[in-house]
Amino acid sequence: MPVSNFLSRNVTKQKVFDALEGYAYLAPTLIILTLFVFIPIISSFQISLTRVAPFGGSSIDVGLGNYERMLTDPDYHETVTVTLLFALGTVPTGIILSVFLAIALSYPLRRLKWLHRLLIFVPIVISTAVTGVLFSWLYHPVVGYINYILELVGIEGPNWLNSKDSALISVIIAVVWRQIGFNTIIALAGIQNIDEVYYEAAKVDGANLYHRIRHIMLPLLSPTLFFLLIINVINSLQVFGEINILTQGGPGGATNTMLYSIYYDAFVGTPFRGYASAQAYMLFLLILLLSFLQFAFINRRIHYQ
Repeated sequence: MPVSNFLSRNVTKQKVFDALEGYAYLAPTLIILTLFVFIPIISSFQISLTRVAPFGGSSIDVGLGNYERMLTDPDYHETVTVTLLFALGTVPTGIILSVFLAIALSYPLRRLKWLHRLLIFVPIVISTAVTGVLFSWLYHPVVGYINYILELVGIEGPNWLNSKDSALISVIIAVVWRQIGFNTIIALAGIQNIDEVYYEAAKVDGANLYHRIRHIMLPLLSPTLFFLLIINVINSLQVFGEINILTQGGPGGATNTMLYSIYYDAFVGTPFRGYASAQAYMLFLLILLLSFLQFAFINRRIHYQ
């Protein structure tokens, strides 16, 4: 046998062995993903093509009937609108406040800055259940501190959680408070990663603090802000705990987001698991669409160092 053929065959066997060894290392992870991710995804899609019969409880294959129902259901259209309004209220507010706090921690608050960072980060380690209970107490129309403070300045506080005009805003405030610690720490890390040389050069040119923040910090912070935008949009579409504890989707559907609607149709009242599974896929498509739009139209404006 020629030496070249012998060497080629050995190289091929080595490649096969290396590939099998790699798959052996990946096997535990692949098995776990298959059992807890891939199989449930396929099963939920199969469930979304069925509905429960009124009598007997057996499943009936309805094809794309649940998806057609979503597209024509005015209540579901309102749910999508509430979800988008909720994201629009939480994402910009949370990012703007976190950047402001990160700048404050970077410049004026030099003393005990570790303590300020700790206090700002505390809400992120608090569970959603604790956040919900805390704000349900603060929003209480009789003994709540918010209405008590408003009454001291001559303002009659609203019934925060039982009014359609204020319920969504109340939940937005609670969610922003819980997430602001994480956003602030990420923004602060991005600010500290900016080289001081840029600021020193701007000072030499006569730039004041505002101009240094506006023309140096924020452009160089854009990759971090883009990351926060992606994460916050996804998180805002998946908020459940605060809504479930504070309003249960009410009053009158004012806080009934897409995720809470999935939970309600699947586990509360008369179960519509097929319809709930179809809504879950619709939520997945919305997250995928928004993520794609952000990468397509915003990523090109990011200033990487």
